[in-house]
Amino acid sequence: MSPEGWYRVEEIAPGTYQLTEGGRWKMFLFIGDEKALLLDGGVGFGDLRALCESLTDKPIEHVLTHTHWDHIGSAHRWESVGVHPLGADQLTNDHAVRCTEVISGWADGLPFPPEFEPEGYKIKPGKVGREVKEGDVLDLGGRTLRVWDTPGHSPCSISLLDDKEGVLISGDLVKPLQPLNLRVATAVLSDYGPSLRKLEKIANENEVKWVCSGHTDAFPDPSIIGEMAELVEGIAEGKHDPPQKMKHPSGDRFDVYRGTRFSVWINEAARK
Repeated sequence: MSPEGWYRVEEIAPGTYQLTEGGRWKMFLFIGDEKALLLDGGVGFGDLRALCESLTDKPIEHVLTHTHWDHIGSAHRWESVGVHPLGADQLTNDHAVRCTEVISGWADGLPFPPEFEPEGYKIKPGKVGREVKEGDVLDLGGRTLRVWDTPGHSPCSISLLDDKEGVLISGDLVKPLQPLNLRVATAVLSDYGPSLRKLEKIANENEVKWVCSGHTDAFPDPSIIGEMAELVEGIAEGKHDPPQKMKHPSGDRFDVYRGTRFSVWINEAARK
């Protein structure tokens, strides 16, 4: 844990750190010879930039896998942030998220960082810098990350591959050992299968050692991507067994489809 107990730091490969905020939100710091790259920003209750600067003296670029509120919380701490062009508007809007709702359900009882003030908390907007999209190569000096568009969880979702250490970052598209959440307003079932198949092909053609997502620990078995693709395609084609019907405390009704190592949660809006 970092000194304030809010962030956990783990080096999953040389010069590659998994940063966990509040026990739930994952960010990834890649350190090259010339600069470093931080992927995603969590909810931003602590000073993520200071934490990253304690791990490297290289200049740090900040890029987002997508612009859902729980990934952009630290964007305001950077002068500008890299984002897919379809997510730019979301990054620059105010996000009034009630801290009590977030913490009571997701923070696992961890103490707040000392500088954090829960009352009236909202995520601050960030400034869009570079556009990041399929075909881009982020060069850190002696280390590169390639970018692919992978919509499904959101239209602006991207995935990145660190060729040097075999680390595949999927944002929230792949969530090993947790439900794939197609209940979010931006989820589109018809986009999900093709994006998963794209990641499966990337993993098969490269030496991927770790599959990383925004909410689960780095996972050492990329074959789970193909399993997810098969289940999602079966749902889209109406070939899967009937789902379990569920109702969220918020009132949202959704279907649950179960795989061997994960499940899929989906509501009617995502099927359209």
